[in-house]
Amino acid sequence: MIYTQHRTSIKWIEMIVTILLIGILDYTFSLSLSDWAIDPLIFYILLFSLRYGLLGAFVSFALTSLYHFSFLLMEGSDLLLFLYDTNELAWILLHFFVALSAGVFSTSYRERYQSLHIRQEEVVDENEQLKQTIQQLQESQGEMRKRVLDSTYTLSKIYEIGLKLDQDATDLVRDHLIGTFTRVFRARQLALYHVDASRRTLRLHVRSGEVERLPQTLFIDSEQGIFARMFQSKKPTIRLADELDGPLLVAPICYEGTVKEVLVVHEIDILRLRSHEMNMMKLVLDWTGTRIEKADALEWMLVSDQLVDGTHMFRMEAFEQKVAQQVQRHEQYGQPYSTVTLPVEGVDLSLIEMELILRQSMREIDVIGYDEEDRILHFLLPGTPVESAERFKERIEHVFYVKGGKRL
Repeated sequence: MIYTQHRTSIKWIEMIVTILLIGILDYTFSLSLSDWAIDPLIFYILLFSLRYGLLGAFVSFALTSLYHFSFLLMEGSDLLLFLYDTNELAWILLHFFVALSAGVFSTSYRERYQSLHIRQEEVVDENEQLKQTIQQLQESQGEMRKRVLDSTYTLSKIYEIGLKLDQDATDLVRDHLIGTFTRVFRARQLALYHVDASRRTLRLHVRSGEVERLPQTLFIDSEQGIFARMFQSKKPTIRLADELDGPLLVAPICYEGTVKEVLVVHEIDILRLRSHEMNMMKLVLDWTGTRIEKADALEWMLVSDQLVDGTHMFRMEAFEQKVAQQVQRHEQYGQPYSTVTLPVEGVDLSLIEMELILRQSMREIDVIGYDEEDRILHFLLPGTPVESAERFKERIEHVFYVKGGKRL
């Protein structure tokens, strides 16, 4: 372990007090340290250069130079002549070289030490995780010995799950899916995300767990790792041993022939990861995909008379119902939502043109409402906190202005 002092004031006090003590001793006993063959001030520079790195090197060099100049003045020497004295200049260069060399060595040594220290902390954390994993495995083995081999998935149980997922609203299907995984598969810290068209961003639909582990937006690498395997197989995928930072399980929900949503699970009963359980999980997810697709089509059919003609913008009464659903989900799951307004009075664009412009900067799950009386567009942003809504508003105002609207 190397010496570390985080308080800058202590460093200054140590260097100043030490040089003052040297000066007092030199003056009291008339030691004339500057005239010694081996200058003791070099050891002062070495001490603080090695102790504090480059900062200590430059400060100690400056203090010893000031110390030397002060004694020259006390002796009545001419500082201008000092500049032409090769011995004195050699003294300064020697002190500077010693300070620079020791400071660079100390700084590089500290950086290597810090790197090794950080690595050692990572190893300790990994060991703790391994201990916890081993403990969980031992507990699971004990539980497996106690359980009977009979399957818990009877036909009546499967039928019950299917009925709960067969809802007329997509949000209700998603909510019941979270409930099914929590109750049946004993999953914890899980959330359902919408897959962006680029397959690099996941946007939150509904969450049951901590915000730190399940953020509003997940940036993923769809070309390697657990998500790549999931997109390729279109099946529930378990994290590998060397993937310590990712979720424990990711499961795709497919409709319209592609992976549209992803269930991210951080904690689950290890007994639910057996092949039979995984097949059952795949069955539930496939059924969920068909129910979401059916509910989505039904929703648009039912709300067709609540849309502004020729657009997917809701009239205000229907828009307020959408907001009320988000309020209920916020109370039940703690999921945030935001609303943003954009006045469009005086804009020389049709509503169809406005929607085409704005949809380019919006997520698929965002909802637009239109107040015909006040000519104001209202935006509902599920899963978006208030602080992020302001950035959304600035973005759509800019896009609206660039594409032909006006800046408000």
